[in-house]
Amino acid sequence: MEQTDQTYLETIEQSAEQILAPVLVEFVEWILRSAGRHGIRRIYFLARDGYPMYRAAEILSAGMSPRIECRYLRCSRYSLRVPSFCLLGRAAVDQICLGGIDVTLRKVLKRGGLTEQEAEETARAMGREEELDRILSYRQVRSLRGVLARTELFWEYVSLHAKKAYDGTVGYLRSQGLFEDMDYAVADSGWTGSIQRTLSMLVSSAGYQGQITGYYFGLWHIPADAEKGEYHAYYFGPLGKIRRKASFSNSLFECICSEPAGMTTGYRRTAEGYVPEEEPGRIENQEALELIHQAVIRRAEQEVRRRPGKPALLREARGSRGKPAEDREKKGRQTRAQKRTWKKFRQLMGRPDRAQAEAFGRMKFTDDVLDAGHLLAPQLTEQEIRQNHFAAKIMAMTGVRKTTVRESAWMEGSIVRSGGAVRWHLLQNRIYKYLLYIKKDILERIK
Repeated sequence: MEQTDQTYLETIEQSAEQILAPVLVEFVEWILRSAGRHGIRRIYFLARDGYPMYRAAEILSAGMSPRIECRYLRCSRYSLRVPSFCLLGRAAVDQICLGGIDVTLRKVLKRGGLTEQEAEETARAMGREEELDRILSYRQVRSLRGVLARTELFWEYVSLHAKKAYDGTVGYLRSQGLFEDMDYAVADSGWTGSIQRTLSMLVSSAGYQGQITGYYFGLWHIPADAEKGEYHAYYFGPLGKIRRKASFSNSLFECICSEPAGMTTGYRRTAEGYVPEEEPGRIENQEALELIHQAVIRRAEQEVRRRPGKPALLREARGSRGKPAEDREKKGRQTRAQKRTWKKFRQLMGRPDRAQAEAFGRMKFTDDVLDAGHLLAPQLTEQEIRQNHFAAKIMAMTGVRKTTVRESAWMEGSIVRSGGAVRWHLLQNRIYKYLLYIKKDILERIK
């Protein structure tokens, strides 16, 4: 059967109803319960990944006692990192020279806030004007740290843009209540907790003396100098949960959670106050995202209706002690249903069927601070997939094999979309991910 745009949207809507909405609503319920236990009375859901969670939280938090206020903060790694560079100085090079998909020198330079013209001038000063758009390996990106640290022109531009952005950013954060005399939390998809750390640095530099707590779907690790008690993970944290990590795709998760809006690039002052500025251009994935978000809203409304007469989260937090037998049996059935949902979630992430891979894999995705975007799961040749097998990829990452590996943001989706020896390629990908997360787990434990 020939696939059409309509059938892709139908697959996305079905997956949203059966898998994504139940998972995201459970996540939001956990955020609200956790915040309540920790004495948090305000949560900022961070743009853009926090958008569907924010919409669900508005519904689920209604009528709760004590009341938890849910707000949506328009920000991005880029909009917060650029002003933070005037606080970090040249130590910012570690945040600028990060790996990713199809990273080039141009992308690295623009992470520092540079314009196109400034990036080209800096490349010439480095003697690398011919290499601006050459795709770099992870090792090559990391090796740029030393070169950039010695490039005076680069830091002149970074400092210029950081100082220019700082006042507008602090002004916007102040207008959103982040300097009020209270502790609050941020909620986001997660991965490294870097936005929470940057946000804390910015507000602390301008006088905020409270504590910011973070609630995340998952965390691969947290900043080395961070207080562990301020970072909380739902599905997996830095230690353990290797199986979950190996069957998870953070790129797919970000893609399905994103708000259908442009990325926040900075803030400007107007007569009415400080307002966010968005990256211009077409908004990608709008129809698919609206279907997903509507499914999340419906699921949250169902959860509220399912627990009439009492705030949903308080009732659930009391547990089943003293409840009638039929209530405990109902809870058991719900637990079995939840297990089936999570099994489907792992399959969507790590072993999608062809319809899912085609529908979600065609969505546009970017993992960089400023990027036009690309297919989440592009079709790859047999050779390109084999270059991503665990042995070949490790040799490329360590420099044993001098080759540029074409990667996919959602490799499992690319493997299924590309056909061929799908089960073999998925196994190879799973082996690589298991080894990667076992290594990361060991390193976390010996810190």
